Amino acid sequence: MASVGVVWSNRKGKRRHKNQVRTTPCWKVLPVPSEARLIIVELIKSLHTLNTETVLHLVKEVVKRPHQIKGDQKATLVDIPMLQFTFLYFIDSLEGLQMLNDFVNRLPNMDSKKDSKDLQEVTQRILEAVGGIAGSSLEQTSWLSRSLEVKVQSQICPEAEEPDDADANAMVSSSAPSVYSVQALTLLAEILAPLLDMVYRSDEKEKAVPLISRLLYYVFPYLKNHSAYNMPSFAAGAQLVSSLSGYACTKRAWKKEVFELFMDPFFFTMEASCAHSWKSIIDHLLTHEKTMFKDLMGMQSSSLKLFPSADQKPMLLKRQAFAMFSGELDQYHLYLPLIQGRPLLLNPSDGL
Repeated sequence: MASVGVVWSNRKGKRRHKNQVRTTPCWKVLPVPSEARLIIVELIKSLHTLNTETVLHLVKEVVKRPHQIKGDQKATLVDIPMLQFTFLYFIDSLEGLQMLNDFVNRLPNMDSKKDSKDLQEVTQRILEAVGGIAGSSLEQTSWLSRSLEVKVQSQICPEAEEPDDADANAMVSSSAPSVYSVQALTLLAEILAPLLDMVYRSDEKEKAVPLISRLLYYVFPYLKNHSAYNMPSFAAGAQLVSSLSGYACTKRAWKKEVFELFMDPFFFTMEASCAHSWKSIIDHLLTHEKTMFKDLMGMQSSSLKLFPSADQKPMLLKRQAFAMFSGELDQYHLYLPLIQGRPLLLNPSDGL
């Protein structure tokens, strides 16, 4: 299996010329596999003595103690090529989220509590591993503190093709995992919410909240940083929280932090493309928390200590406007007296 990793690393697709304009979307997580790599996958699939369980066991052993590829250039590890192979081995010709839907839906009857528990444990381990990679561009604020902040470094946007060899030598293996943090965040944004919705069914939804909280521990630091170099992670993190916020059962894992981010003086310092995600997040926050819109509209700028005194009123007004903008048309028309600054009637049909 280690040899498969070596061969995989050497069977790259065609390189894009440096001056060639990229037409593939930045939201792609993994490189498009070359024909040679697809042949490798088919070869391993044709070995009937290697069942899925055996392949997973072998991959785990290789990743735990990755072999080095020795050649003319600096030796590199085969852990990343091995994981790329594993991903393609399981998805084959299927793509992205549809693959996950099909995979889970094709599972045998999950009425067995043991089977359901096993699936949840495997899912949890995989997601926590991806979460660790997503947080690899973070660092502790101090030696004893558990607070995390974003490293001041450029972040790599997910590419649809392989990087050049010169770039790859500096990026492969676990010695530099932070180059994969944006890809990991992007992957979580695409699959986390629907995957957990399928794995934790009916009355089991609450079991996923602790896992979501652990994963978001690595996400919120990116959303607190509005620097230009962090925008790839900021966008992926906003997309992730947006997808999660659509499920009311997850609100315990994100509502407090989301409200704090909404009230941050730098909240509106973001790329325009991120506004759609935040519109969805704020809409879900106000929908799931029934009294929050009323509380937000009832806030007096003089009582807020979140903004500099001279900017309190316009800052609060911007957030109140964004909250209404995030909702549906006429969703908050019953709150019009409160929005205009008058006391809200308990029953809008009553007279003054």
